[in-house]
Amino acid sequence: MSEAERFFVRFWGVRGSYPTPGAHTVRHGGNTACIEVQAGAHTLILDAGSGIIRLGEDLLSRAPDQPLDLSLLITHAHSDHLIGFPFFSPLFERRAAIDIFGPTLQGRTIERILTPLMSPPYFPVDMHTLPSQRRFHTITSEQCIAWRPGADSQPCVMDDTRADDEADLLVFAKFTQSHPLNGALHYRVEYAGHSIVYATDVEWDTECDPEFLTFARGADLLIHDAQYTAEDYAASKHGFGHSTVTMATDVARDAQVGALILFHHEPNYDDTQLDALEKTAQASFPRSRSACEGMTIDMLATSL
Repeated sequence: MSEAERFFVRFWGVRGSYPTPGAHTVRHGGNTACIEVQAGAHTLILDAGSGIIRLGEDLLSRAPDQPLDLSLLITHAHSDHLIGFPFFSPLFERRAAIDIFGPTLQGRTIERILTPLMSPPYFPVDMHTLPSQRRFHTITSEQCIAWRPGADSQPCVMDDTRADDEADLLVFAKFTQSHPLNGALHYRVEYAGHSIVYATDVEWDTECDPEFLTFARGADLLIHDAQYTAEDYAASKHGFGHSTVTMATDVARDAQVGALILFHHEPNYDDTQLDALEKTAQASFPRSRSACEGMTIDMLATSL
């Protein structure tokens, strides 16, 4: 397959809340949220949980001494989605150019959110001294990011009603207030006539937001928060900002998506419990799978 024809998703971190390494998580993985998307010549990274550490090392090894253009899309500022950022190897490489996107939270732009993570006294290396090129972009709901064809194409943020007709890759954003205390962004990635929706850290409670259903409608792949069992949610997790498996399958069915990936696994659930949750999901929405580290999905395949 040529570079221009590729569109795939690879999971580097699938847990929520905090990393959980060990024998009980060896099959699904213990790293927190990080997903790689390769769309033609473009490399997108969704969130910077602990999974981004191995991803960064892998990216550098794929093309030694070659320019590396990356786009990092952050959903929100909770530590499980940012904990790997200071250890992301491309940040320390002069050949790396990284566009970083994210929301404004508590009045702070994404640059102001990330900079303290790599500033003394919290970290021994000051971000301002790093050799990589970094460009920060604040993105709001109902905006989109567009890339034109070519590996050297720089992304442009625009109102989603002005989506670039010449763009070969588009990412749309949708903000939700359902994750305390400041909300989170969802992303929809569209390339080569196919689409991925990334909706982590969300709680639908009694029903899904109709605007989100419109946002996700018809996506080939929905990656959705499914942290809790219905029993745990009812007992003590209501209001924590995360969904049950049933909430995720309801959204998948109502939005008429092609396939569902259960994501942001509860750190206290072992591999056996996650296997059981996958079966529960499949009983309601047959094309459901539980996210595992290393799992790769070819979006251009005839069957996901």
